[in-house]
Amino acid sequence: MRFRARLAAAVVPLLVVTAACGGSEDEKEDAKAPGVGATADATPAGASGGGSVGSDAIAAGTKGHKLVVPASVDAYTKSGPGSTPGEKEGEGLGVDNAQAVSGVYNAPGTDPGNRAKVGGTRLTFDGFSGEIADPAKALDKYLADVGNKGLKGTGKAQGIEIQPDGRARTVKPAGFAGALMKCQDMKVTHGTGDAAPKNVADFRFPVCAWADYSTLGGVNVVGLAQMTIGGEGASQDEVAALTVKLYHTARQKA
Repeated sequence: MRFRARLAAAVVPLLVVTAACGGSEDEKEDAKAPGVGATADATPAGASGGGSVGSDAIAAGTKGHKLVVPASVDAYTKSGPGSTPGEKEGEGLGVDNAQAVSGVYNAPGTDPGNRAKVGGTRLTFDGFSGEIADPAKALDKYLADVGNKGLKGTGKAQGIEIQPDGRARTVKPAGFAGALMKCQDMKVTHGTGDAAPKNVADFRFPVCAWADYSTLGGVNVVGLAQMTIGGEGASQDEVAALTVKLYHTARQKA
C-alpha cells in the first residue's frame, strides 16, 4: 500500500530496520496477496511455529555452516557492523550454540523519478549460525519479532509502530534451494503525541529471511528518503533476490 508523502523539514537520523513479522495464510488468500513476481514462485506460508511446514525442502547438506558478513551485496557496499543481535536471542529462536552476525550496506539512488528512492537505499542483514533442529519454527519466530526489535534493533521506540502489512509468504526465488525463505511487507507508522518523532512519514518496507539446519538470516531494504517523505521503496522481488545472494556469500563451511 502507498502512504501519503509528507515534506520533510530536516533529515532524520538514519534508521536501521532489522527484521520482519510473519504469519500464515491459506491458498486462497495467498493467491490474492502481493507476491514476489517473476523472480520467485510463492506458496502459502506455514502457521507460526509450524515446524513441519516445508521440512522436506531443507537439505541435509546445510548442516555445519557458519555466517560471515560480506564486504558487498550486489550494488550495496558495507558501511557499518549494524546492531548485532545477542547470542541469547539466537538460542531463543531455536539456534543452539548460536553465533550472531550483522552488517549494514548502502547503495546509491537509481531512480531519480521516484522521490522515495532519492538518496539511495540501505540494506540491513543479521543472522545466526549454530545447530537448528527445526528451521521452519526458527524462521517463524525470527519473523514474529520485528515489532519488538524496533527500527534501530534496540527495542520499541516511543511514537513508532511497526506492524505487518499483509501476511508472510513462503517464496522460492531463482537460485535458491535447500532451505526455507519467507518475505513479509512491514509498515511503519508514527504517532502524533509529544513523544513522537518529528519530520518523518509513514512508510512500508519488505523483509526476507531464510533458515536451514545451521544458519538463519534476515534482510531488509529501506529507501532513505522514505523515512521523511513516505512512498514506496524496494519490492519483495528485489529483497528476495538480494537475500539469495547473501545466502550464497554469507554462508561458509564451519
